Amino acid sequence: MEMDSPTSARISGIHTRRTQPASPHRGSCATHSPDRFVHAIGLTGDSDSMSWWILPTTADIGIRAFSSTPEGAIEEATMGMQAIQLSESGAETVNSLLRHTGTWSVSIVDDDLPRGMVRWMEEVLYRCDGEEKWLVGNSISIKDGRISSQVSWVDSDSIEREIEVKAVTMHELILRRVEAGELLPGVSNDIPSFEGPGWVAQVVLDV
Repeated sequence: MEMDSPTSARISGIHTRRTQPASPHRGSCATHSPDRFVHAIGLTGDSDSMSWWILPTTADIGIRAFSSTPEGAIEEATMGMQAIQLSESGAETVNSLLRHTGTWSVSIVDDDLPRGMVRWMEEVLYRCDGEEKWLVGNSISIKDGRISSQVSWVDSDSIEREIEVKAVTMHELILRRVEAGELLPGVSNDIPSFEGPGWVAQVVLDV
């Protein structure tokens, strides 16, 4: 999916469904308009999940995601990680596979939520490689020192991947609230600016 404008995206309190990019390296899951920034004002509730963009890095692959809640930001970053690994064929067939459900969780050490996000995304990678469970959906809750998620998954052996994520790094890690009226600058022409209130998540993946 080609972007209408390299620094344009606006979602104002309206749920916009994500679609798979034509290629993990050529597009991000977003809805685009002539506006010059992502606007989070008015976002409330579970249906306000926004989107994620590929973060330009010198070596590995990064993801920046936006949402109205920390749970949503982690969900978006996680699904971005899953999407960029798929080949074009994998992206086309993943929704036709038999889905299973379950609950996965990780602990948050020392109340460090950004590191907790890294642990969660590492758990997703482990489930794929160690238990052959490829995550296709997650609904996250943060409570009592844990990140827990109701998940849906398919057999990872049935997934065709173009790249493999080896690890989720701590490099340039971000998970924080963007306050009302605060403008988070974009990154070059790849990622739009974001105006709060809302949350931003950013991770760099070792591939």
